[in-house]
Amino acid sequence: MRNRAVSTTLSYTLSLAIASILVSGLLIAGGNFVESRQEQVIRDELDVIGQQVASDIARIDRLVVAADGDPTARLNHTFPERVSGSTYQVSIDAGAAELSLESTSPEVSVTVRLKSRTSLGESSAGGGVITVFYDESSGQLEVRDG
Repeated sequence: MRNRAVSTTLSYTLSLAIASILVSGLLIAGGNFVESRQEQVIRDELDVIGQQVASDIARIDRLVVAADGDPTARLNHTFPERVSGSTYQVSIDAGAAELSLESTSPEVSVTVRLKSRTSLGESSAGGGVITVFYDESSGQLEVRDG
């Protein structure tokens, strides 16, 4: 009779241990899936914002090229301040003629190629209202916080 009581207790303990391991595995796998999905959503949102800022830069470039004399060109565009709960930074890399967008947490980076006849200036802006403008003193297109 004594062996049967030990067998039942041991079986119950082993069942709980196996169930705990399975549940832990599912939680870890689910957490990794959610994190990778969040990174993909942030990447997609940054890409859309980057394309829109690149379009604004191209628009200001066309205005500067078409203007006679010293043009004054400025365009404010409102974007979300956060993407999937993460703040982000938009920067012009003049040497590579690229627009770089980087989120803070998790760290995700996206680059967008820029085409302009006007030279680009190294500049950056955070999320929210982003101003694309022509800096007459340097003769460059730049971005900054609006």
